[in-house]
Amino acid sequence: MTSAFSQALRRGTTKDMRSKKKRAVGDYGGASFGKCDGGMNLKMLKNGLCLVLFVGLGWLSGAPALAGVFTTVQYLSPGESSLGFEPEFVLSSGAGLGANLRFSRGIDDLLNGSFLIGTGTGPRQFRVGGVLSADFFPDIEGQPGIGLGLGAHWARVSLTSAGTGITESQATATQGRFDLALMPYLHNRFANPGGDVDPYVSIPLGFSIRDGRYQTTSSIAVGSFFHRSASIMYSMELNVGMKNSETSLAGGMVYTFR
Repeated sequence: MTSAFSQALRRGTTKDMRSKKKRAVGDYGGASFGKCDGGMNLKMLKNGLCLVLFVGLGWLSGAPALAGVFTTVQYLSPGESSLGFEPEFVLSSGAGLGANLRFSRGIDDLLNGSFLIGTGTGPRQFRVGGVLSADFFPDIEGQPGIGLGLGAHWARVSLTSAGTGITESQATATQGRFDLALMPYLHNRFANPGGDVDPYVSIPLGFSIRDGRYQTTSSIAVGSFFHRSASIMYSMELNVGMKNSETSLAGGMVYTFR
């Protein structure tokens, strides 16, 4: 009984703090903007240690790059949804253009889920998948938000995509590829006179399977959301391929609704 009450109280407290953060940052109806409390505390220290662990795992392991991080870092309240459109330009492995459509929804005070479908030319072609993300340490009280996404994607990729070693022969052939990845992320939304800005960094880690072969890859994603109103925001993201993955530049627009 006591344990159940404590868990309910903690969830309620976190929900209230998230609500205060949303009200404090970026009052689009007036000139009031949020302020960050720069004091160090135990919670911030714990968050920092978690980030160091995530980054270390990211460099030791790998990350698929079939799609950008994009709305994985966007926290949605229970019952809240978003629809995002993400054009991308692949800069390596022969280059190519593509676009992804993502639908995301807040499941509860901790979890968000999203579904992705997209297509493109060059190394990345048709792709479909989903991401389940947990916002463990919310972006409140002057501390950065830290979370973790679990993503699974299937795609058709060209034989010249990163990791195959093929550069000329069978250039037009494709094969299926399945990716499973953990995506630790760090973000911090802050007020700006032209609209709130929410920069983020993520170092996914995981593996891919294609043609019966298992392969680890690595990349790092750096981007930001630019809030234009309470329901519309734009994004820009650079995904740098480190090992067996493509480098890409993506932009996008997200509409949030209930």
